Amino acid sequence: MKSVVTIYSDNICPFCTIGSKRLRILQNELDFDVHWRPFEIHPDTPKEGKLTAEYFKNHDAGQMKQYIENFGKDVGMKLNGKLLANSKLSLAANNFASEKGKFPEFHEAVFKANFEDGKNIGEITVLLDIAEEVGIDTQELKTYLEDEANLKKVDESSKEAQMLGITGVPTFILNNKVLVGAQPIEVIREFIQNNS
Repeated sequence: MKSVVTIYSDNICPFCTIGSKRLRILQNELDFDVHWRPFEIHPDTPKEGKLTAEYFKNHDAGQMKQYIENFGKDVGMKLNGKLLANSKLSLAANNFASEKGKFPEFHEAVFKANFEDGKNIGEITVLLDIAEEVGIDTQELKTYLEDEANLKKVDESSKEAQMLGITGVPTFILNNKVLVGAQPIEVIREFIQNNS
């Protein structure tokens, strides 16, 4: 039976993007499945989003960008976006994409839209454009995102993470062993090999 790595992640977290890309590389060499769980890290972000520089005003934005791009150089991480989006809709859309068997391509496209293209993934129109790109029925997704019960699933997953003592993303769980935060690919590889 394949091992399953559960990951609590948020679409607005650049380290989740890096972790996601590293996991895809590792899936080509190790035999494991990935179960993504939404964890909204900035639920207080307004629906229209907030300028990243404003949100992290106590940090040097240029330095942060350089650090993240250097850390994710192995997977081609680029940070061109200037907005911290509200991620709830996009996390609900991830769930829908997963139900439709389109999760990897949708997930990847959401990260690209947010970090590389500087689009606001908190806007339903942006998510519908991404869905169309990857072959997801846009009308079905729109109906899904307009149903409050589907948005509540994101809240429930975030609460579940907190109850497990998870405070940051990405968090990787495999056979009750936990690896927290942005990790080099060698560390993730070792974590999977040692706990499978």
